Amino acid sequence: MRIDDADCFALLIPTYQGTPFLRRLLDFLDAEQYPGHIVLSDNSSGEHRAFVESCPARYPGLWLDVQCYAFDIGFLDKLARTLETLDARNVMLCGQDDYVVPETLEKLLGLIEADPGLACVRGRVARFLLRPVAQEGQKPAARLHLNNTPMLPYEDPDPVKRVLAHMRAYTSTLYSLHRRAQLLECFRFTDAATRNVIFWQYLSSCVTVALGRVACLDELFLARQIHKDSWSATAQDNEHWPLLVTSPNYSSYYQGFRSALVDFLMRRAGAEDDGGTLGARIDQAFLELFKRSFCGTSQADPANKAFFARLQTAGTAEQKFMTRVTQFTLPYRDSY
Repeated sequence: MRIDDADCFALLIPTYQGTPFLRRLLDFLDAEQYPGHIVLSDNSSGEHRAFVESCPARYPGLWLDVQCYAFDIGFLDKLARTLETLDARNVMLCGQDDYVVPETLEKLLGLIEADPGLACVRGRVARFLLRPVAQEGQKPAARLHLNNTPMLPYEDPDPVKRVLAHMRAYTSTLYSLHRRAQLLECFRFTDAATRNVIFWQYLSSCVTVALGRVACLDELFLARQIHKDSWSATAQDNEHWPLLVTSPNYSSYYQGFRSALVDFLMRRAGAEDDGGTLGARIDQAFLELFKRSFCGTSQADPANKAFFARLQTAGTAEQKFMTRVTQFTLPYRDSY
């Protein structure tokens, strides 16, 4: 196995003020007898920090390490500092409110270890929402709602073409399985270029795609929850979509993103900018990304459509895993 080899792999969980979700995830991994190295990268405070610090003692069956940082540290800086301390060749980011499929992680590790041209790999993602159902005097119950979340590969050998394809049909690379050294380079570069929460996600994904190909295994590897306490649900100011377009800083955010990406492609990927044509091509591709973000457009993906159908079909491996996730989540009433 590769998943339990600390030189090969570490599961990196960014934690922040999320005790109900982290407790649930660690209980799940403990129940699954997850064998690999798990690193909690935390900048919580108060009772949440106390819980994170207590986790190695609470979960003796898990191989847990905790790294704690100041409450006000930036997300990318925190993760970069954690990555610098690890020996693993590969890492995967897992949200504290997510569920992973260990069997698929093992397959993804096989892919990235066998192909040096890959910067990151992932499988299919199930985004789910649980709506509680009142049942007086009975066990907790909820209805499962599934969201179609495409995961696309970017396999063109040309880094510029990969990046432009990624921008036109954007699927974030953040919560994927990465080469640690490349992810560290990506986070450090991105953190220096922009602090806007939307554009650092775009830039970090584009840098990852520039560093190597991105593969997508046609198997479920991650279940991501939609809930009222998630970052996307609580983001209301004009630093985020859809209000970002009204921000007085929007133009400077985009120009910073564009300039940083052109610089990275030329300096690190060997691209040429013939009279500004590279920047113009990025502008055209970003327009498609803008339409996706602001207008809700998306690219047709037959493979993902087939996966989503399997996810909703009784008896499939995907549907069985989501049933397990649902049943596991129900007792944690403070997490949905």
